[in-house]
Formats: sequence, C-alpha cells, structure tokens
Amino acid sequence: MSVFYQGRRAFITHEVFETTSLTRHTYPIKDLADVRIVRTEPERSATDRVMGLSATGAALLVIPVVGPVSRILAGFAVLVLAVSAIASLGRRPVTRWDLVARHRGQATTLFSSADRTEFDQVCRGLRRSLERHWDVR
Repeated sequence: MSVFYQGRRAFITHEVFETTSLTRHTYPIKDLADVRIVRTEPERSATDRVMGLSATGAALLVIPVVGPVSRILAGFAVLVLAVSAIASLGRRPVTRWDLVARHRGQATTLFSSADRTEFDQVCRGLRRSLERHWDVR
C-alpha cells in the first residue's frame, strides 16, 4: 500500500482518503471526481473599520480637548488611542481553504483547514493519489 500523506487530520493512500474532524470519514479514491480547492477569505466587518477610524479621530481630537495643562495625560491618551486604532485596523481575518469534490454524485467537503502548510500537504498527497489511480486504470 502506498501512503501519500499521513498527518493528524488526514490519511491518504492509493485507495482511500481518510479525514478526521469530529468523526472519521473514508472516501475511496475511485469514487472522487471534480476535485477542487475553494479559498474563503472573510471580509472585514464594518465594525472593525469604524472602530479603527473612530480611535484615529479621537487621537487627533484629544489634544485640543485636554489642552496644554496636562501634556502627560494627553500623550498617554494619544498613545492608547493610536495603539487601539492600529490593532483594530491591522487585524486580519482568517483565510480558510476547503478541498471539495464530488463523491458518488454529491458535492462533499473532503478537508478544510486554516493552516496553509497542512492544507498544501494534503492537496499534494491527494493529487499524487489521484494521478496514481488514473495511471493504473
């Protein structure tokens, strides 16, 4: 038996694709068709944008409000608000990759991951298994 990938969440041989999430699923390689990758990159929410912009605006307005009496307090407020703006604007949503195929005529998600390295390794293993299956036929 040729093993093309063996990891924590997937096991791929020349005969089967096994995946483990909450339950174990086994898909015979001969029953898989139309295999493709679907990349989902969530959009940033409007709340993140508004929070980042409002923190930036507040940082610019705090100096005239506090005035020259308390420069230390004004500097601290600017620093806190600027860090808040950067953190809010700089947050990146998590990209998710899905390996989708038709299994016995139905669309099925074979494997899903937010870890690009793991996902690439699983895809490479499945591709090699499919190539071997087609070469043998």
